[in-house]
Amino acid sequence: MNADNKPEWAEARALYGQGKTARQIAHALGLPIAKINHRAAVEHWPAPPPPDWQAIRHQWEAGKAVRALAIQFGVSEGTLRKRRTRESWQRGTARGIDALRLAVRTLEEAMAHADLGDTVATTRLAAALSMAAGRLREAEKQIFDTTQSGRDLNDAYGTEGEDEAMREHMLEMLVRLNENTGDEKEETPPSS
Repeated sequence: MNADNKPEWAEARALYGQGKTARQIAHALGLPIAKINHRAAVEHWPAPPPPDWQAIRHQWEAGKAVRALAIQFGVSEGTLRKRRTRESWQRGTARGIDALRLAVRTLEEAMAHADLGDTVATTRLAAALSMAAGRLREAEKQIFDTTQSGRDLNDAYGTEGEDEAMREHMLEMLVRLNENTGDEKEETPPSS
C-alpha cells in the first residue's frame, strides 16, 4: 500500500471537513502538518465551516478557558484572544446583572416582610438593599459605557421608572424604619 493512500488520510480528510486544523489533525494522527495542508489544497478537501464566534463568545463570557475553546472550536488561541480584545468581550456581564437584580428584588421582598420592631435586622436589610441597588446601577453604567452601542441604557437593562420606583421604595422603607425607631424611644420609660 502506498504511504500516501493510508487509511489515516481518509480520516484526516474527514477531520478537516469537521473543522479541525492541520495542527490538530497532525497531533491526532501523527501526520506532518505540511503534508496535510498540501493534500488539502491539491485534493480540494471541503473547506471547514467557519468558527461559530457567537457560541465561542457566549461560552467564554460564561467562564470557559481560552485553551479549551480553541480546542473545541478548532481555532488558534491567538486568534481567539485577538477577537476577544477587538470586540471587548466581557465575562459574566449578563449573568452578573441578573444576579444583582435578583438580589435587589429579594432584599426588597425581605424588607417588605421584615418586623419593623427589630431595628437591627431592618437596618441591616436596608443597608444591604442600598448596597445591592448601588452595585446594580454601577454595573449597568459600566456595561453601557463599555459597549457604547448607542442603545439607551433603559432599553437594554430596564426602565427609568423601575429604577426610580426602587429608590422611592427604599426611601419609604427607611422612613418607616426611622419612624418606628422614634416611636420605640418615646414608649421606653426613663430609667431611674
